[in-house]
Amino acid sequence: MSLENLYNDRREAALADFNRAIAIDENYAWAYFQRGQVLRELGRLEESLDDLTRACDLEPDDPAYHAERGETLRMLRRHEAAIEAFSRAIALRPEYPWALGSRGQVWRALRRHHEALVDFDAALALNPNLAWIHAERGESLRALNQHQEAIEAFSRALAIDPAYPWALGHRGITYREMRDFPAAIADFDAAIALQGNMAWLYAERGETRRLADDFEGALADLSRALELDSAYAWAFGSRGAAFRAVGDLNAALADFNRALELDPGYTWVYFQRGLLHRNTNRTDEAIADFSRAIELEPNYIAALAERGELFRLQRRYEEALRDFNRTIELQPDHAWALGSRGQVYRVLARYDEALADFNRALALKPDMVWVIAERGETHRLLRNYNEALEDFNRALELSPNDSWVLSRRGATYQSLKIYEEAYIDLTRAIEIDPNNAWAWAQRGSLFRQM
Repeated sequence: MSLENLYNDRREAALADFNRAIAIDENYAWAYFQRGQVLRELGRLEESLDDLTRACDLEPDDPAYHAERGETLRMLRRHEAAIEAFSRAIALRPEYPWALGSRGQVWRALRRHHEALVDFDAALALNPNLAWIHAERGESLRALNQHQEAIEAFSRALAIDPAYPWALGHRGITYREMRDFPAAIADFDAAIALQGNMAWLYAERGETRRLADDFEGALADLSRALELDSAYAWAFGSRGAAFRAVGDLNAALADFNRALELDPGYTWVYFQRGLLHRNTNRTDEAIADFSRAIELEPNYIAALAERGELFRLQRRYEEALRDFNRTIELQPDHAWALGSRGQVYRVLARYDEALADFNRALALKPDMVWVIAERGETHRLLRNYNEALEDFNRALELSPNDSWVLSRRGATYQSLKIYEEAYIDLTRAIEIDPNNAWAWAQRGSLFRQM
């Protein structure tokens, strides 16, 4: 074999030599250790694990052997076994930054971020110049919603290694979660300039553009991500949301369906597809999707609120109340859910509870026109006509051409026997919405009463 061939295929050459060494001495721990690392580099993880386990059995007090075995277990996503292997390495060599950082990665994969941070901090205390550990620390901080601290950690990683696409990409994600879309896109641009064949970077930039309402750019990026990885469920889901935003509902539905074929447990896509079904009046399909999202994630606030609203529209009031109650229990300041629950209480003639919900909603968001109007209607039904007029007037200041509010104010004037104002409001309501049957009937009753 020539030197050029050796250079081009050195892993295979190394593997052949380690095979020969082990054939000569089947108890050669160091050869198993080296071969195990080569096999891992070649993607042959199970064989790698066998070799590294054999090395640990032969020399159980070598921390490097346990640490490398932990790394293979981490890549196999056998997280508990990986923790044990790294812990054994750290027990043998407490000042072992690589093993501490790698165990931190496993804690992070298990979403045990506080334990991950303990390991990352210990590793960095031993060696503060390890860019990858600063970046991993940033990702745990991001997961804990400590966004500014995460930005600082990613920036520290990039100060050490400016050409670090993973750190750039994850700092970009953090900026996006902070709603700083220009900073996020700048990081994704820099990462893609360094490594232009990574599907996840295009997908993350596309999602950022979608959230920034740059749907054309989002669709271009997400399509590029899918060119690079045609089985990328997350990118299909995000592109489906972008298609829905621009009104291409068939393309959106196709993307959502494909995402769920690839990942049947993709909760966010069930929710997004539910919104699409809701907006196209496929109520039963929407409820099914929201229900599946809730089944997968019982505390999914947005899905609970949306399903509650659909139950309300179907006059399934007890089911609606159950969903709104759970939404508000999980998020007491959810103004929309409070207003919607108030609507249910109003329909059920539970007026005091309705008013309490409308008041809470408006304390959170004072200019929610529909809630102001619903409170006005509740006052009208309670014959609190002055309070009703106050609310209807405020609603019409904010939304002057609201047929529903005009018709209810007209009815209030009618109850107060202010017939001319009642006629003006009811007529105006009919002009704005000729299909407002309630306004037609109310004006008919006005004619009889005048």
